[in-house]
Amino acid sequence: MIKTDHNEVKALFKEYESLDADEAIGRHNLATKIMEELVKHDEAEEQTLYATLKERLSDTDDRVKVLEGYEEHAMASDLIKKLKKLPSADEDFTAKFAVLHEAVEHHIKDEEGKIHKVAREVLERDELDQLGSRFQEAKKRVTVAS
Repeated sequence: MIKTDHNEVKALFKEYESLDADEAIGRHNLATKIMEELVKHDEAEEQTLYATLKERLSDTDDRVKVLEGYEEHAMASDLIKKLKKLPSADEDFTAKFAVLHEAVEHHIKDEEGKIHKVAREVLERDELDQLGSRFQEAKKRVTVAS
């Protein structure tokens, strides 16, 4: 479930980048959708996967990987708050949105390479399946501020 979300947001970023600068409304709407999806994803992930791993892990290195994920989410959240205050046609918006894209790509790579690996080592298959369902439910409950 989480990896599917990752693929979807990567596709949305790719679509955003394919739009010309003169397609302001389309770029604005897509940027808004990306930011909303990121907020929902991050909050749901923290409530489910990260919380479960933080509770279960005793190895310091593995716990640090999860804590890094929390920090990366916080950085993305801060950047999204700044972006929401800017007009999407503003060059500062464009620069910050590019940084958000780079940060999200880095985070996805780290998470899929490290945190998901740890989750597969620590959790049973049925627990992973339950986590996926809980993630989807948590994501539905997240409200995104305008």
